Amino acid sequence: MKKLLLFGSFLSLISSSIFAQPVITQNPQNAAVCVDSCANFSVFAVGNGLAYEWMRQDSVGNISAVGSMQTLQLCDSILQYHGSSFYCVVVDQNGDSVVSSMASLTVDSCLAPVADFYWDWSVNEICFTSTSLRAETLFWLFGDGVTNSNNLSALCHSYSVDELYFVKLIAYNAYGQDEIQKGFRPLSVNEVSNSFSLYPNPVKDNLTIRSNSIIESVKIYNVQGALVRILTPNSMAINLAMDELDSGIYSLVISSEGKLAQHRIVKQ
Repeated sequence: MKKLLLFGSFLSLISSSIFAQPVITQNPQNAAVCVDSCANFSVFAVGNGLAYEWMRQDSVGNISAVGSMQTLQLCDSILQYHGSSFYCVVVDQNGDSVVSSMASLTVDSCLAPVADFYWDWSVNEICFTSTSLRAETLFWLFGDGVTNSNNLSALCHSYSVDELYFVKLIAYNAYGQDEIQKGFRPLSVNEVSNSFSLYPNPVKDNLTIRSNSIIESVKIYNVQGALVRILTPNSMAINLAMDELDSGIYSLVISSEGKLAQHRIVKQ
């Protein structure tokens, strides 16, 4: 009997030495989730009477407590946790503790891109700029049989004929694709006639346009390439009210005697 008691005491001593503090057997893993889903971090440990305290370290190093269960689940307003790291402090009934490794959280919108672009006139070519949202890859079709698949957000293209072209931009990401097409006529700066005078430029309220020939129409395009105003004065002079337009750069396309001319103005 005495030997059995001694053996039991020996086992108790071994047991207490093994579980002197908790031992983590599985650390939390990094997570990448969509903005409308949940993130789960779990830790597994052995020990007696274990308690769990999850800590968050945000992107600037601030630390705060976020949960007290073996599995930490984050759902509501999960975007606030983007770029944060999480770790768990495991404490046993004796107050001994162990700290897990950190696991990072990346939150993605998981939304398809929205394609958009604008163009501007340059010397002998047209320059395009993508304003697409969430695009990872861009593919351009210039409407004259030429394409560009180099994933460029800004690029220029030359046209040999002044006619109506339809330029298409296709935007891709891991969650889908979107495309947009816009039509325009390229105008070389060499076509701008000296017979037109525009003043003042920059302009605040009223722009005066004078010509040696009848002005048939004036079209105003914003920097995104959208037509914002069209006038048909059929006269050699026009006073154009600009006060209702937003500040920025505009392109005026003037038609006179069957010819087109383009001028750039700045609205203050």
